[in-house]
Amino acid sequence: MRRRAANFFGEVIFLARLFTVPMDLVEEEKLVGGVLTLRQVGYLAGGGIFSILSVLFLKLLGAPWALSLLALPPGAGLGIFLAFFRLEGMGADEFLCRFFAWRFRQKRFIWGR
Repeated sequence: MRRRAANFFGEVIFLARLFTVPMDLVEEEKLVGGVLTLRQVGYLAGGGIFSILSVLFLKLLGAPWALSLLALPPGAGLGIFLAFFRLEGMGADEFLCRFFAWRFRQKRFIWGR
């Protein structure tokens, strides 16, 4: 429904919605296939690239294929963990960032009277 408004010169203009606002502002918008967010795709791609590079690096060092294929699960597992798991009501990536920020920042201890 369009609303009418008058501008400075008295002409009637129609106010249209300029930007679409998503209905759910709490969660990220699922852009990739309606299932995955861009953040999740980035973490999955990063885990896959890390896994492939670790296998290639081990092969470059001369490790046998069976040993170098053992490098696949840690990278893929890290990507899946960061993309899908939730800890304390927030994503695993945000939880880890907050944990390490808390762990390594300077703390002030104030003693009561």
